Amino acid sequence: MKTPLKFSKYSGNGNDFVILDNPAVKLEPSLISKLCDRHFGVGADGVLVLQEEKDADGRMRIYNADGGEAEMCANGLRCLVTYIDEKAQKKKDTYLIKTMNSQYRVTREDGAFAIEMSEIKDKNLYDLSTFHEFDRSYFVNTGVPHLVFSAKKVKDLDLKAVAPRYRHHSIFPNGSNVSFLEVDEAQPQTAYVRTFERGVEDETHSCGTGLTAAALALNFWLDWKGKITLRTLGGTQIVKLAETVTYSGEVTLCFHGEFPL
Repeated sequence: MKTPLKFSKYSGNGNDFVILDNPAVKLEPSLISKLCDRHFGVGADGVLVLQEEKDADGRMRIYNADGGEAEMCANGLRCLVTYIDEKAQKKKDTYLIKTMNSQYRVTREDGAFAIEMSEIKDKNLYDLSTFHEFDRSYFVNTGVPHLVFSAKKVKDLDLKAVAPRYRHHSIFPNGSNVSFLEVDEAQPQTAYVRTFERGVEDETHSCGTGLTAAALALNFWLDWKGKITLRTLGGTQIVKLAETVTYSGEVTLCFHGEFPL
């Protein structure tokens, strides 16, 4: 029998991940899917692989539940840095982590970690004028592509019925994540957000890159700046729009374990 695969499971506001620390096994898509399976595996939205990296505190590789590799995951990065910090003999206030296309500064803030979102590009790159189903639309790449809609009664939306047509729309060459937000008129600079994630092919409890995209959409539509409060199924998270864009929220260690191979 092969040696079991050691792992840790963390959750970033309900967006949960299996973390593998420099694993010696080949990560086939089938193994990724087995780990993420909520009935026969560990259960997660994705798998994070921590690798050693020169001139950084590590490299993060991200695999979605479907087995495909993603460019970036903000909740995953918060979870990974929390894992690194918890096992470190000498803790740091700022960690530098490399991803597929960039590197991120993650800084200790109010007992948790805030990410300086370093990949913000392609704002309204595509012609969204044909999307009339919702009040407003906005596109931005915050490490991965995101389409954001402003809508009413967001909590009542059937995301599995509505989101896939946009997630797979031919206008987006690599597909897109899709977020739906509703402004809370009773609270300043506060909105409720739900996200359908590419690769998970379902709604997740939270999506950090999606919340960053939602905050940028609110800045574009309503000129919101500074601290923006975003509520999700997984709780409340904060995006701050200033000279830099930062994203923060809660991280929970679920458990450590071994997975039979």
